[in-house]
Amino acid sequence: MSSGDAVQQIKERLDIVEVISPYVELKPAGKSLKGKSPFTNERTPSFYVSPERGMYYCFSTNQGGDIFTFVEKMEGVDFKGALKILADKAGVELVREDPKKRTERDNQYAALEAAATFYEQSLKECEEAVTYLKDRGVSGLTAKQWRVGYAPDEWRELKTALEAKNITTSTLRTVALIKGEEGKEPYDVFRDRVMFPICDPSGRVIGFSGRLLHPNDKAPKYVNSPESPLFKKSEALFGYHRAKEGIRKMDFSLIVEGQFDVVLAHQAGYHNAVAVSGTALTPHHVSLLSRLSNRVVLALDADRAGIAAVKKGAAVMLKRGMDVKVAQLPDGEDPADMIVDDVTRFKQCIGGATHVIEFLLAVYKKDATDERTYKLRVREEVLPFVALIPNHIDQEHFVG
Repeated sequence: MSSGDAVQQIKERLDIVEVISPYVELKPAGKSLKGKSPFTNERTPSFYVSPERGMYYCFSTNQGGDIFTFVEKMEGVDFKGALKILADKAGVELVREDPKKRTERDNQYAALEAAATFYEQSLKECEEAVTYLKDRGVSGLTAKQWRVGYAPDEWRELKTALEAKNITTSTLRTVALIKGEEGKEPYDVFRDRVMFPICDPSGRVIGFSGRLLHPNDKAPKYVNSPESPLFKKSEALFGYHRAKEGIRKMDFSLIVEGQFDVVLAHQAGYHNAVAVSGTALTPHHVSLLSRLSNRVVLALDADRAGIAAVKKGAAVMLKRGMDVKVAQLPDGEDPADMIVDDVTRFKQCIGGATHVIEFLLAVYKKDATDERTYKLRVREEVLPFVALIPNHIDQEHFVG
């Protein structure tokens, strides 16, 4: 079936109102329905849906379209991603096209998908890696759901396996699965690592994060895929494809630091947890999250780097008018440790999260030697954050 036929079938099976309703509260307005724009923080509804025509229009941003353009905008995916999401919802089967017709981009996605499958298979054959995951508290089911794998401790095992499946060396190089100097035989980027696939919002593998199974002085403990045409650190959020529904239902996103934190948070019932991949939180990340909920809780390490990350992330989110809270983790513990050790304590910690301004005030109060130093720090470090809050009532509350 061509994508044109699939689009037709999906439109016949899905009503625009049922596609838009999970994102926007719609109320009748004559022949149409109206609600508050999901693209802005407006008070007066200016978003209209016409069930008759199968179209929507948003007056506050002057944009409109059908169910496909709506899903592309809300989920941050391209047309293909929207097609996949809506096909799943409509129960329409998308038939794979002839491999010869695949574009270069499709070949890149295919290479990463094949790598994820290869790593999953290798994990089953490596008892030590399976034991390591169990020791970290990851259940077999969780490992399967998150497609956790293992990169063998060999120089070219992935390269050999994927080239045998007719994936070219040049494609493997482009998606950063192999590397090496020109003129020399390239080798696998990931070796002896527990592998976590990083996916785009529609669930396609775009890169990996690997944790060294046998740490040593020569190699970094964690390595993320280098940037490629499909993987951009400033755009990718680890776990977002699995957390979208949870963020919407729980009405807040939980931002943690690493892959184990995300996976174990989901295992503990926090299906709204995500993490950035080797970068600070960017406006693009914030845009993805704020589409689903305006509220966020940061649960980052309590060390200096963690506090710096809180400040960087909060600056971007407060500017967007988001409600930013911070969960105060005990010194030296990360979410993954806490969940394995005592999940109730972790839940209390998230439940007791305080507004980022209050959190920073407490941090500087604890570090200050006297009242004057404390006031100076607050003026230098905290007041600039208060100035970022668009809501004047909130601003006045914190200035007080």
